[in-house]
Amino acid sequence: MNSPKLTILIPCLLQGGTERQTLTMAAVLQSLNYSVNLLCYFEYNEIIVGEFESSGIAVRLLNLNRGISAISFIKKLKKEIRLNSPDIIHVQYMAPGALPIIAARLSGVRRVYATVHQPFTNTHGKRARFLLNSASYLTQKFITVSQNAEQSWFGSSTLFDETRPVRDQPRHFTIHNAIDIEKIKDIVSKVDEMQLKHELNIPVDLKVIGSVARLRCEKGIDLLLAAFKQLLYDGTEAHLIIVGTGPDELKLKDAAESFGLNNNVTFYGEATWEKAVQLMSIMDIVVVPSRFEGFGLTAAEAMAVGKPVIASETSGLKEIIIDGETGLAFKTGNSNDLAEKIKILLQQPDLCEELAINGLKRAEEYFSIEVFRQKLNSLYS
Repeated sequence: MNSPKLTILIPCLLQGGTERQTLTMAAVLQSLNYSVNLLCYFEYNEIIVGEFESSGIAVRLLNLNRGISAISFIKKLKKEIRLNSPDIIHVQYMAPGALPIIAARLSGVRRVYATVHQPFTNTHGKRARFLLNSASYLTQKFITVSQNAEQSWFGSSTLFDETRPVRDQPRHFTIHNAIDIEKIKDIVSKVDEMQLKHELNIPVDLKVIGSVARLRCEKGIDLLLAAFKQLLYDGTEAHLIIVGTGPDELKLKDAAESFGLNNNVTFYGEATWEKAVQLMSIMDIVVVPSRFEGFGLTAAEAMAVGKPVIASETSGLKEIIIDGETGLAFKTGNSNDLAEKIKILLQQPDLCEELAINGLKRAEEYFSIEVFRQKLNSLYS
């Protein structure tokens, strides 16, 4: 029997949580005997494309201009979809819209699913919410990555129940993102922490605070820099590692320089997912200071690495971090509160260990590949 052909549509392949989750999803679908390929229609990073291809996933790159008209976009996407004749299409949304779903339906594919990876914010506007709600009626089922995101778009939320037939479940529901915990553990087990610190010119006995993120406003790295400046002013001895690139990189580097942090901050730059995991392994505390998050994949991955996490008390992160139990939460947008939470963990190693242990347990119970595989198998059956 031939494997069902499944095409994943995604707007871009850059360094971010949506791309990492899409790679996980594609690998899980392959393990369920689906023939998976990826169609990216806007920007891409060759390193990220290479990660998909090295996992055996064929990638097609349209490299369309974002200024393309709606009609031209639908025509080009529909043509590309028909070339592969998939049985199923799954649209990965980083921002709301109906065009990819319309193109998928016009291509003749009857089984169309979609996932939105962001919560609704005021910057989206009412039109975006209307478009997303309308587009959801053109899909078999519409998925969000957190109940917070689902509530923000649709006004209600439901966790997907893999024990019930899909036809009996609501039009939209939540399936949390997944992380490959065993692969993360394997990567971490091979890291020589002293050597890695030496390569980064960080003293072996110095505490390391870190964050892995796309460098743009909503990720809140500016808040982390402000908090770190306050910690150093108060006499804390530590080093900060920021892993990632993005449109705000130069602005953030200028901020670090103006704060006098150049000798205490490492902007690592672009890193593969595996390298990012290695770097998390030398962090004593991982910070996720986002202003909003659909889910917060870095927080879950840091928990799998075995690190205590401090995250903003916003959107999807609240479904990962249970404050005081699996991590610490700080007031969103408040660098002073973030500095206080970092100070608490630096001064209380026993609490760090407790949060790390509980965080790993939560990741294994709720965000593992095995849990995700069961849900996907039920979703497409």
